[in-house]
Amino acid sequence: MKRTLWFIWMLAATVFFAGCSSSKKSLQRGDYYAAAMEAIKQLRSSPNSKKQQEVLLEAYPLLKENSLRKIKNATDMNAPDKYCIAADEYIALNKIADEIYACPKALQLIPRPDQYSRQLGDILPLATTEAYQLGEKNLNLKTIQGGRDAHHYFVKVNEYTPGFRDVNEKIAMALDMATFKVIVQKPITPQRYQLSSDFFYNNLMAQISKTANNSYVRFFTEEEARNVRLTQPDHYLVLDFADFSVGTLHETKNTVEVKRDSVMVGTTVVNGKNQNVYGTVKAELTTFRREVISEGVLSAKIINASNDRIEQHRNIPGKFTWFNEWASYKGDERALTDAQKKRTNTEPIMPPPQQDLFIEFTKPIFDQAVRFVNGFYSNYK
Repeated sequence: MKRTLWFIWMLAATVFFAGCSSSKKSLQRGDYYAAAMEAIKQLRSSPNSKKQQEVLLEAYPLLKENSLRKIKNATDMNAPDKYCIAADEYIALNKIADEIYACPKALQLIPRPDQYSRQLGDILPLATTEAYQLGEKNLNLKTIQGGRDAHHYFVKVNEYTPGFRDVNEKIAMALDMATFKVIVQKPITPQRYQLSSDFFYNNLMAQISKTANNSYVRFFTEEEARNVRLTQPDHYLVLDFADFSVGTLHETKNTVEVKRDSVMVGTTVVNGKNQNVYGTVKAELTTFRREVISEGVLSAKIINASNDRIEQHRNIPGKFTWFNEWASYKGDERALTDAQKKRTNTEPIMPPPQQDLFIEFTKPIFDQAVRFVNGFYSNYK
């Protein structure tokens, strides 16, 4: 019970001090919004925390001053996205005010947080139109970066005024333009292994697509590319089991003499009494081992679709050894250990089907291939 209470106390202390550190660090690096939000969150569960009170009292005025300064600077400079800047800052200030009102201790420290509902109401229509126009301007560039900037602005439009004009259609168009498209070619293997090769490929596609989710990289199977009429991808990822062997058999046999001392080997009569006789027992133990080795190399090439240049090439090895051991003996069974006796009761078995062996040797390849692909495309996201 004491250990449980100690663990709970330590966990609570860890969470508490992590919260203190988080809000303080945000304040020190000038992220006043994050500092204030974290301080309010901590004050809900620990209203007497002096550190969180100090952070909130310092962060909130700085946040308000910094937000209003950004709005003024954007207006004075006639920045192309001045209304978006103003809307974002007013939204942040109103969000902080709502959080303060929802936290008794924070409201005690800052009794009347400023709210900018009227200013936000005035600026939102202007920010919506501005963001829409900036989105269209970037969309017309017809470049990946233009698509990403357009996507950013159209998402803002939908946040400011949900369903504005054809914004949902424009978001989809911008996302398509922003996305780096990669067709992943399936490895072709002999027919008897194709099912296992397809299993590897399908799992790899699922994993890299999941990792790339919510990013600007999309991986297509060749079938998916045909279905969406993707004729101009950015890259091809070409997979090929360039060198592999499945089911290479090795069998070994090893015979040793085993013995055990102080084993009762009989009885004798001494002075008219039966006495046990102890001695050494021996046996000849033969151990058999059957190994089936499957190994191969996956060649993974990333090829630029516009000029056929190989951007990256990696050979990824994998190996799997299946084995079966059994034994036989001649002589006295009592010379054997329990493990040796158990092995003599084991029958030789057949190795798994070759399809299964193929899957096994590709398992270590799979993780390396995922890291290779994700590592390369992390710069494209």
